[in-house]
Amino acid sequence: MARKGSSFSTEEEKKISNDDDDVVVDLKATPFKKEKVVLYFTSLRGVRKTYEDSCHVRLILKGLGVRVDERDVSMHSGFKEELKELLGHGYGKGGLGLPRVFIGRNYIGGAEDIQQLHEDGKLEKLLDCCEKIKDNVDEEGVCEACGDVRFVPCETCYGSCKIYYEGEYGFQRCPDCNENGLIRCPICCY
Repeated sequence: MARKGSSFSTEEEKKISNDDDDVVVDLKATPFKKEKVVLYFTSLRGVRKTYEDSCHVRLILKGLGVRVDERDVSMHSGFKEELKELLGHGYGKGGLGLPRVFIGRNYIGGAEDIQQLHEDGKLEKLLDCCEKIKDNVDEEGVCEACGDVRFVPCETCYGSCKIYYEGEYGFQRCPDCNENGLIRCPICCY
């Protein structure tokens, strides 16, 4: 397990210090990379419980002050494929079972798991290693660019998903946006 402030595990530290006595490595100078919290959720209100669970988990995470990479599977089909890949065998018959929370590539849980961890006071400790919210939001906590939707219209095709090329090509699919003519907000998404 890596020590706080070091991006090396204790075994790596031993290898570095034992391999060559002439080389001195300052482990304190190595920056510690903060983990990323990733939330897969939906903003569609088709299934009330799924939507409400998604909103509740977003509020819990926002209240803890961690920066969350929110991936709305209803706005971008690529996120649904990512989630299927991450869950692997856990995807199964029940579908996506949104919301789902990850720290890096480690699955933390769904709505009930996050709520239970939060009530037990364990979620905040679990998220200590994660990046905190920066000043890219207004005083109400809403992104000024996208209004907390996390997507904005594509600047290349203006949301049409098509670009016209002179000559023999004609109309082509825009390479910059998703199937809805949207791109991730350049201000609040990373």
